[in-house]
Amino acid sequence: MKPNRMLLGAASALFTVQVMAGQAVFYVTEEGSAVRDLAVSVDGQKKLVSSSGFVVFDIEDGSHKVELSKFGEWMGEFEFDTTDSSQNAEVQVEMIAGEAMPDINVYTPGQEEAVALGQLSGFLQSAETGGPVAGARVSVDGTEQAVMTDEDGFFSFELPRGEYSVKVNHPNYGEQDVNSVRVMGNVNTGVNLTMSMSGDGMIEEVVAVGSYIPSTATAQERDSSAVLDAIGSEQMARFGDSNAASALKRVAGVSVVGGQFAVVRGMAGRYISSTLNGSLMPSTDPMRRDVPLDLFPSSVLGGIDIQKSFTPDMPGDSTGGAIGMTTKGVPDGPETKLTLSAGMNSRTTFSDIESYNGGETDWLGIDDGTRELPSYADSMTNGGLDNPTVCSSSTCATEADIAAIGKSFENNYNVRSVQAKPTKGFAISNGNYSENDNGGFGHYAAFQYKDEWTARHDASINDVGEDGTYERSQRKVDLAGYLALGLDSGSSSYSSKTILLRKTDDTTKVSDAVYTSYDQRQIQTTLQWVERQFLNQQFSGEHYFNLIGEDQLSWRVGASQTRRYEPDRRTYTYAVSTNSTATPSLIGSVERRYSDLTEDSIDLGVDYSSDIELDNAMLLKLKTGILVSNKSRTVDMQRYGAKIIDSSSVSSTLSPEEIFTDSNLDDYYVSITGTTTSTDSYEAEDNVYAGYLSGELDMNSVSVLAGARFESFEQSLEYPDSSKEESKLDDSFLMPVISANWRATEDSQIRASISQTISRPGITERSESASYDPETDDVLSGNPDLEVSKIVNLDLRGEYYFSDEDSMSVALFYKDITDPIERTVIDGSGSASDGYTFDNVTGATLQGLEIDFRKSVFSESEFSGFVGGNFSYIDSEVDLSGTDAERLEGESSRELQGQSKYLSNMQFGVDHLATGQSLTLLVNYFGDRIYATARGSLESEIENERTTVDLVYSYDPDEFISVKAKVENLTDSPVRYSRSDSVIEEYYEGTKINTSVTFNF
Repeated sequence: MKPNRMLLGAASALFTVQVMAGQAVFYVTEEGSAVRDLAVSVDGQKKLVSSSGFVVFDIEDGSHKVELSKFGEWMGEFEFDTTDSSQNAEVQVEMIAGEAMPDINVYTPGQEEAVALGQLSGFLQSAETGGPVAGARVSVDGTEQAVMTDEDGFFSFELPRGEYSVKVNHPNYGEQDVNSVRVMGNVNTGVNLTMSMSGDGMIEEVVAVGSYIPSTATAQERDSSAVLDAIGSEQMARFGDSNAASALKRVAGVSVVGGQFAVVRGMAGRYISSTLNGSLMPSTDPMRRDVPLDLFPSSVLGGIDIQKSFTPDMPGDSTGGAIGMTTKGVPDGPETKLTLSAGMNSRTTFSDIESYNGGETDWLGIDDGTRELPSYADSMTNGGLDNPTVCSSSTCATEADIAAIGKSFENNYNVRSVQAKPTKGFAISNGNYSENDNGGFGHYAAFQYKDEWTARHDASINDVGEDGTYERSQRKVDLAGYLALGLDSGSSSYSSKTILLRKTDDTTKVSDAVYTSYDQRQIQTTLQWVERQFLNQQFSGEHYFNLIGEDQLSWRVGASQTRRYEPDRRTYTYAVSTNSTATPSLIGSVERRYSDLTEDSIDLGVDYSSDIELDNAMLLKLKTGILVSNKSRTVDMQRYGAKIIDSSSVSSTLSPEEIFTDSNLDDYYVSITGTTTSTDSYEAEDNVYAGYLSGELDMNSVSVLAGARFESFEQSLEYPDSSKEESKLDDSFLMPVISANWRATEDSQIRASISQTISRPGITERSESASYDPETDDVLSGNPDLEVSKIVNLDLRGEYYFSDEDSMSVALFYKDITDPIERTVIDGSGSASDGYTFDNVTGATLQGLEIDFRKSVFSESEFSGFVGGNFSYIDSEVDLSGTDAERLEGESSRELQGQSKYLSNMQFGVDHLATGQSLTLLVNYFGDRIYATARGSLESEIENERTTVDLVYSYDPDEFISVKAKVENLTDSPVRYSRSDSVIEEYYEGTKINTSVTFNF
C-alpha cells in the first residue's frame, strides 16, 4: 500500500513539530546488522548504541566531531557541519574491517524539496512456534496508515524519515506497541514482532539496511541440538491450561499420573529431571522424588521445554527427559491485567458433599492453628515418643496429667454434609519496561487466587476381600505470587525472580465396605489437610562479548524452600459384623498424625558458550559449565492414638466427639497417647557437583555434537530419635554423549544420538521412615541398600516442516537400564506385609515410537483452522529374575510401573479473525498402565485406559477485554482400576466448566 503525498506531508510536519532542536541520528551496522557494544561520542558527549543500532544526540549549529569506540578501543572518527540549530543530520555508519565508513545527510525538517522516504517493514511471528501470524492490524500512530499482515505474517509501509510508534492488534494475540521506531531516508527499517496469545510476548526491534529479508525463524524444536518438545505460553493460553501438569499431558510420549506427576516415554519420576529457570527443583511430596507439576500455575509460566535426548548441559538423571520450566519475564512496555474466573462441576457444584469443621482461614488455604499439634502434648510426650505413666510415685504422672494431654487436642472428628460451592478466582498482573541510553529496567508482578471444590461420585470398590462404596471430596485453594525484575546494561542483562506458590488440599473421605477376611462391615473416615508450598528466589545474569568468538557467559544463584505440611490427619474406623443390624462401633484407636517436611535448596550454576566461525562453511559451538546443588531435608512426624480405656463406661457406638469429651478424659475412661516410632522423623542431605563440556561442529547440512558430563553426588540420612547409624550413599559418574543432525533439505532433518545417564535413588526411597500414600494410606518403606541405576539411551528422530508453523516428526528410542529401581511389595507376613518398598532389580529395556504433527487445514481472510496431534507406542520389559521382587510378585518380568503402551492426543482449532473468536477441541488418551504391583499369584492393579475430551472457546471483542470458557472432561468418562480384567475401583469426576474475563488496562 503506497501512502499519498498529503499523508506523507502531514506525518513529516508532525515530526517537525516534535523536533524543536537539531538532532543527529546515528545508525551503525556491520555486514548489514546492528553493532553491539559500540560507543558514539559527539562533541565530547558519549552514548552507547542501542540494541537496534541507533543512537540520537541533540546538537547545535557548527562543526561536530564524531568518535567511535568499543570497550575503550578506538574504532574511527569523522566530522560533519550544520549551519543552524534547526538542521538535523542522519548518519549511517557501516563498519568495514574495523573501520567506520559514514554516509552523512544534513537537512532542515520541513524545508526539503521532496519528502525523504524510508521503508518500515516487518514480520509478525508466534512467540513459541516461530510461525507467521496473519490477519493482524499494524498501524502507525499519528498517521492514517494501517495494513493487515499477509498469510506469511509480513507488512510494509513507506514513511517520511522520523521516529514513530507502531501498534499491532490481533483478535487472539491481543495488542502490542513498539515505541521509538526510527525511519531513515532511503533505508529500510525491519521490525520483527514476536507476540504471545497470553500477552507476554517479546517485541524486539531488528533493523536491516537495504533490501528487507524476512525472518524465517522456526520453532525451538527445529533449532535445538537435541530431541525437544516446547510448550509456550501461547499454547497454554489457547488450550486453557491451568498449570504445568495439564499442559504436559498433550506432549508426545508424555502422560500425567494423578494430575501431578509426569511420565515421559514410559519413565516415571526417578528418570526425569525438573528445573525452574535452569535451577534444579526440590520436591514437596515425601512419597516421591519428582516434582508435583500442578503446583506451577500457567499465570507465572512463560514456557515449558521437554528435552527427551540427553545433552551434557542437562542433569545426569535426565533419562526419560528433562522438564525445563521458565517463568515469565519483563514485558516490553506498560501492561496491567485483571482476570476474574468462575466455574462449576456438573456433578459436584451445589450438591451435598462430605466435610468437617475447620479453621477460620481455610478459605486462604492456611490453617489458623486449629489443626496444629498442641504444645502441651508435644512436650509431655516428647513428640509422641514417650508416654507418662500413672502411678503413685512422685516421678510418675497423675490421671489429671494424662487427661490434660488429651484435652489439649481439639475434639473435632465428626463429618458433616455441606453444599459444594462454585469455583472462583482472580488474577492480577502489572508490568512495565523503561529504556534509557545505557539500557533499561523493567518489572512484572502477578498474584493469583483460586478456590475449587471437587468430589468423586458413585465411587465403588470391589477388590480381593473388599466390597463397598466411598465418598471423597476435596476443597482446593491455590495462591501464587510472582515478581520479576530485569536490568539491561549494554552487553549485559540481570534478572531477579521471586516466586511463592501454595496449594492446599482439604480432603474428607468416608468408605463403607465389607471385608470378608474379618467378616465385618467397616466404615472408615479420613480427615486430611495438606499445605504444599514452594518459595524461590533466583538471581541471574547474561553477558555477551567477543573473546574467542561470539561468547556468552550466564550465571544463576537460587535459594528455594519447599514444604509439605500435614497437620492433624485423623483416621478412625467403625465396624459391625456382616449382615448384622447392630449399630457400628469404634474399633481400635483414632490416629492423629502430624507431619512436616521442609527441604531447603541452594543451586549455583555457571554456563559459558562460544560460537566460533572457522570458515564460511563451518561453525564450532563450544559450551561448558558447572553446577553445585545442595538440598537439606527435615521430616518431623508425630503420631497419637485416641482410644477407649473403660468400655463399660463409654459406649463405642457414640461418635468420636461424644467419646473423647473432656469429662471422659478427666474420668480416665478414654485417653490420647503417643504412638510415634524412632524412625518417623529424619534429616537428610543431598549434594550434587557437576561439570560438563561439549562441542558442536556445524558444517552446513550436518552438525555433530560430542561431550560429556561428570557428576559427583553424596546423600546421607540420619534419625535423631533413633540409635541407627547414619546412612550414606555417594558415587561419581562420567556420562558421554554423541549426536548428529543431518539437514537433508531446507525443510527436513534427521537427528540421532547415543548417551549414558544414571538414576539415583531419592531420599524417600532410601529412608527407613514410614511414609503414607496420600490416596490409599498404604505404608511406603524405604530401602537404605539401593544402588544407582545406569542407562544407555539411543534416539532417532526425523522432522519435516511444511512451513514455519506446520510440521511432522517421527521418533524412535531405545533404553537399556542396569539395576533399575522398582517399587515392589514388602517381604513380610500379616499386617507387616502391608504397603510397598523399593529394590534394585536385574534390568529393564524400553523402546518406542512417537509421531507428532501440526497442519493448517485452511487459511482465509476471516477464517483459519488447524489440526494437530501425536501418537506414541511404548513397550518395556522389567527383568525381575533372581531378585526378591520375583519371589514376592510371583513373576519374572513385567512392564514398567506407570507406563502406558499407547498414548495419543488430537487438537482441532478454528479462528474467526474478523470477530476475534476461536474454538479448540482437545482429545487426550492414555492406555492401561500398572498402578501398583501385587503379591504372589495376585495380578498387578491396573489403571485402565481413558479418553478425555475438552473444548476451549475464546472471544476478544477488542484490545481491552477477552473472554474465555473451557469445558473439561466433556464426556465424563469414568476413572477405573482393574485386576485380572475385573474392575476393582470406579468413580466419576464430573464435567468442569470454567469461564474467565480478562481486562487489559
